[in-house]
Amino acid sequence: MEVIKVDRKLVKLGNSIGSTFPPAILKHLNAEQGDSIEFVMQSDGTVTIKKQQKVTLPDGVDEDFINLVNKIVEEDDAVFKGLVNR
Repeated sequence: MEVIKVDRKLVKLGNSIGSTFPPAILKHLNAEQGDSIEFVMQSDGTVTIKKQQKVTLPDGVDEDFINLVNKIVEEDDAVFKGLVNR
């Protein structure tokens, strides 16, 4: 895939600092107003931006449980990837 660089300035939005997303980025993410965006900070200083997927939980599955599982997976990602190669 071709790498495309897009620059944006940070601006003051009320008491916060923010930026806008260019239409090409929104199209690439398949995102629109009202969607949730996830920022994943890497140890090398890079940040990955992804559109969060909307998930409907099955009956009896608690959202707090899913959040806990996601936290464990994120924290131990290297361990899980290491297990794949065993």
